[in-house]
Amino acid sequence: MMIKREVSRPFVARVTERLIRSRTHFAILGLVIVAIALPFSRNLTLDRSLTNLFAADDPTLLDYQQLQQSFGGNAVAMLVYRDANLMSREGMIRNQEISQSVEGLPGVNGILSPSTLNAVVDKIRPGQFFSRSSLQPSLAQKNNAVARGIDLIFSGYTHSRNHSFAAVVAMLDPHHPPETIAGMQRLAHLLAKRYPGEVSDAVLVGEPVLINDGFDLIERDGRKLATVTLLLLSLVVLFTLLDFRFVLLTAVVVVWSVVVAEATSVAFGIHRSLVSTIMTAIVTVISVAAVLHLGVRFQKARVKGRSTKEACRRSFALLLVPIFWTCMTDAAGFAALAWSRILPVRQFGMMIAIASVTVFIAILLFAATAMMLPDLRVASSLQRIQRRATGWTRRQCIRLACLFVARRRAVMAGAGVVMLLCIIGTWNVTPETSFLNNFRSSSPIVVAYEQVEKDFGGAGVWDIVLPAPSEWTRDYFKQVIELENRLRQIDANGAQLTKVLSMADADLVASLAPLLRITPPSVRLSAMRIAMSHFVDALLTEDSQSPKMLRIMLRSEEQLPAEQKTELIRRVQQIVAEHTSTKAWQEALGDGPSTPPRVTGYYVLMSRLVAQLVGDQWRCLLVAAVLVWLLLWMATRSLRLSLAALLPNLLPAFVVLAAAGWFGGKINMGATMIAAVSIGLTIDGSVHLLAGYRRLRQRGHTTVASATHAAGNVGVPILLATAALVIGFSVLSTSEFVPTATFGILVAATLLLGTVVNLTLLPACIVWIDKNE
Repeated sequence: MMIKREVSRPFVARVTERLIRSRTHFAILGLVIVAIALPFSRNLTLDRSLTNLFAADDPTLLDYQQLQQSFGGNAVAMLVYRDANLMSREGMIRNQEISQSVEGLPGVNGILSPSTLNAVVDKIRPGQFFSRSSLQPSLAQKNNAVARGIDLIFSGYTHSRNHSFAAVVAMLDPHHPPETIAGMQRLAHLLAKRYPGEVSDAVLVGEPVLINDGFDLIERDGRKLATVTLLLLSLVVLFTLLDFRFVLLTAVVVVWSVVVAEATSVAFGIHRSLVSTIMTAIVTVISVAAVLHLGVRFQKARVKGRSTKEACRRSFALLLVPIFWTCMTDAAGFAALAWSRILPVRQFGMMIAIASVTVFIAILLFAATAMMLPDLRVASSLQRIQRRATGWTRRQCIRLACLFVARRRAVMAGAGVVMLLCIIGTWNVTPETSFLNNFRSSSPIVVAYEQVEKDFGGAGVWDIVLPAPSEWTRDYFKQVIELENRLRQIDANGAQLTKVLSMADADLVASLAPLLRITPPSVRLSAMRIAMSHFVDALLTEDSQSPKMLRIMLRSEEQLPAEQKTELIRRVQQIVAEHTSTKAWQEALGDGPSTPPRVTGYYVLMSRLVAQLVGDQWRCLLVAAVLVWLLLWMATRSLRLSLAALLPNLLPAFVVLAAAGWFGGKINMGATMIAAVSIGLTIDGSVHLLAGYRRLRQRGHTTVASATHAAGNVGVPILLATAALVIGFSVLSTSEFVPTATFGILVAATLLLGTVVNLTLLPACIVWIDKNE
């Protein structure tokens, strides 16, 4: 082992000399690389699909994909507005004009609205044309049985029950461009001006709107984080080191690493997604920690009277290897996400692993040039205060470490108890089941959904997909109606379905028309397919398609508590399974396919999204722990020291997640990544402390003295880095997208806990495990 150390020292010395001597060439090479990478980095696209956040073989996803394949994959957006005179002739004309405006947008396959239904009533009861008042739309005629039936079954879908709100339901192409949602939002915004005094309270809701707004906020937060955090951290680095050289180095390392990592990701076919937009934040964590360690060591050498070149040489000689292992352990921790079953998580892990490596390369390329620039220190009077503060902080860190080392047995026992309680606490965590709760209560999209929930009886959209016979029959539709009636009677701890709708209901209403009463269902459905083709296609597979399927559209409250939502979905699944296993259903199905019914849709998919991510993160955490431990073993060449560093760094993630469970909070998408990335966030300080500990042990110091003084030596840069990063991540806490704010808060909490662990528990753990005096 001594031979390896003796060999490594000349090697580091040679690398250090080369970096300093050829610093201009390395800086120019770095600029050339970033100039080449910049155009490619701009091609990194954002994957806006939420279905990719599920494993490819997840049953919930497979059911949803079957729904999309069978019924064209139509996504639904609803433009809802208030019109007190909706059921007047003028109100229906306004609705028709708005419907035409929506239908003319790119990406809109078809629409359904009160004016569409009015046209359907006209076609079903043509004989009523001359007998009705020309001032009253067909849909509003109380003496028309067909009109009353259509009004009843579509209330809560295309209009409110009191007829004061109308909805233009737009069925969108699954691959609709972003301009589709933007165009509908502009229409909603301008309706009050377009119809002054007649139309008000126009809002846009629906799954595509939620996803569009969510990703827009995520992209905006990513840009804010990249800009504001870099500015804040640059100020923190300036105030802590009082040297513009390290401010410049911080900015260069972060920007260079992000650009090169993004360009490399494009080359590997990796896309940004909902989870990978935090890459800049992670790169900032790694970069600032490395720069602050270099800065503190550089200034310490300068205070001792060493020249700029000698201070640079000494800083590199002492920190190049620890920074290398820090970046490698970060890369290994994030590369562990490659074991995830979820594609965006795997891609996120690869992006951050690449970025971790690029941070070390950026240090090699630019650190020597920045540190060898002419003296850019400021406020010489403050520097004396800073040196005194640094010395005082170092002494306090040593005292704190001594306190914990002296009581190491009690400390280790206490840490074990806390870890056990936290593991138990994580089982009490409830996953968030509503995507809408990812937005703040004051957000326009939440206000819009609350309005729809109030006036339409529920904004949560989901579906049941049923096998159907080769020919539509009265017996089959009778069985579907019976199933719908059972579904309407569900009471899941107070949660109910607010709307149950299928073409069986529409067929029942159409049969009220004298001319259609004696015709078979297939004839009535053909007539309705002509009148509202896109809506019928969304509920029935085409006649030529085999096997045939029927879709029941369900509506329920979007913001139900997780327990109620889970129970409601379970009860619907139970009743569907019971009904479709009866003899009457099997006889009505006849020669239909034997495929099982599916309860699926956006509502079900979103209720499982966070649970899917939570379940996946534990596998990745285990792999990350193993990989990081192996690298620590390679770095320290000591099994005991690697274990001493790893075990304390598992504690912050469990404490943060358990706290959410103890205080009754819900785990959203922002929290699901913390367990997997926490090791990468907190291990940096441990690597530097271990490096200092090994140096002191090699000089003959005792285990206790080496551990406590290593904590004192790295305490200042660790505390400075933590303070800088907590300030930076606090920017995210103001985000309108709750998972982003949650991620920022949890990262800050994890960094603080990691700092406490590294300066207290880690020295105690090292002394307790490494007993060689």
